[in-house]
Amino acid sequence: MINRLKLFFTSSRFKIALWYAAVFLVLETILGVVIYFYILQKSEAALDSNIESQAKAILRGIEEKHFDLETFQPDSIYKSKDELIWDIIYDAIVFNRRNTFIQISSLAGVVFKSANLVGNEIKAEQSNQNKIIKYYNPKLSEHPIRLCILRGRGYSVIVAYPTDQIEQMLGLLNELYLIIAPLFFIISIAGGFVISYKSLSRIDKIILKTSEITAHNLKEIIPGGNYKDEFGRLVNTMNEMIGRIKKSVEYMNEFSLAAAHELKTPLTILRGEIEIALKSEKSKERYIEVLQSNYEETLRMIRIIDNLFFISKSEKDLIKLERCPVELSTFLKSVVDNMKMVARERGMYISLNLSKDIIINIDTGLIKQALYNIIDNAIKYGIEKSTIEITSKEISEKINISITNSGCGIEPDKVEKIFDKFYRADESRTKKSGGVGLGLSVVKSIIELHGGSVFVNSKPNETTTFSISLPKEELV
Repeated sequence: MINRLKLFFTSSRFKIALWYAAVFLVLETILGVVIYFYILQKSEAALDSNIESQAKAILRGIEEKHFDLETFQPDSIYKSKDELIWDIIYDAIVFNRRNTFIQISSLAGVVFKSANLVGNEIKAEQSNQNKIIKYYNPKLSEHPIRLCILRGRGYSVIVAYPTDQIEQMLGLLNELYLIIAPLFFIISIAGGFVISYKSLSRIDKIILKTSEITAHNLKEIIPGGNYKDEFGRLVNTMNEMIGRIKKSVEYMNEFSLAAAHELKTPLTILRGEIEIALKSEKSKERYIEVLQSNYEETLRMIRIIDNLFFISKSEKDLIKLERCPVELSTFLKSVVDNMKMVARERGMYISLNLSKDIIINIDTGLIKQALYNIIDNAIKYGIEKSTIEITSKEISEKINISITNSGCGIEPDKVEKIFDKFYRADESRTKKSGGVGLGLSVVKSIIELHGGSVFVNSKPNETTTFSISLPKEELV
């Protein structure tokens, strides 16, 4: 149970739900603050506009009627100065009469105060500028008061209004927010879990399907690659990875089977000949013959192991080239001299057509091995008493070496495969010649290590040409 709880609290679902709730609450808080200050600003602006309109209306009424409030005398219309002023300001305060503070002053002092200012006086900052300010007077209101001061010809009018209604409205907004905040938090948590569950349910399917895939069922694919979202791309990437693993496993299996098969043949021959030699006493000549055969089979196994070792090192980038500058025609002649003996055994002749003065920077040991493999193939699969032609020249900023022989050739559908490991175009002829399908793979690896390329042009039952192309930038 504890482990399950730990797994739950460390799961992506839980973390996503928390992040969703946190983001939701932050946005809710920001929205609440924005709404609060927006309502406050708009309410104060509306109040300021209202009291300013009242102040302008009062000041305009006094100035238009040209009353002298300081020398007022009662008459049949106005029995007191207050009646006169109330007649002037009635239209301005009719809708806010209860809460609006009004004070009219002249140069001599205050000439009128509304009833709610009895015993009090608004003492605002004296200035020639008309303005709206925030005014504090606990005797008038426990809340701040918005105050508008307008000055005219001989009179100044102050209209003020307490902000208790605004603060009351904002207080109700805060209470409402405190009530709905926990509800929003619960909703955000629940929504986070629902969203995380829906979002990650496909991950669970991917995990389940992936856990079912082993080396024995690599043909299986993970469903969901048809979606165009991140999960779809993840599924496609994983399916591509499984495809690469499948190819690697198949290659390893083929490699192991081919290596075991190729090593089994010389070992079987060695065992058979040794058993025959041990069963009865043989002549000296017979023992020499057996030893000679064993020696050849041992060399064959060494070649197989060397090729396997080279391919393994090349695939892991463990081979370091040891380059040195050589004159190409001289180098090719030394290679051919070592192969002439093998060619003569089949009555074949090697002709050279080499360009002079080409200096190339190569790993001579590896290039020699590549050329040996190609020339050896040309001898094995060429027509007896035919000629093998080797040419070298510089073409389009590349150095080209070609080896051409006459023989059965290679079928067009097999040309692209002959450089694959353990591939043999003609099984029957390969068994006779002792090939294991690694020589040309080694050739390709060596040439590519030098930054070059190797390709074949073959006409069945006519000629086959192996061409090696090395970039000119390798020259010194």
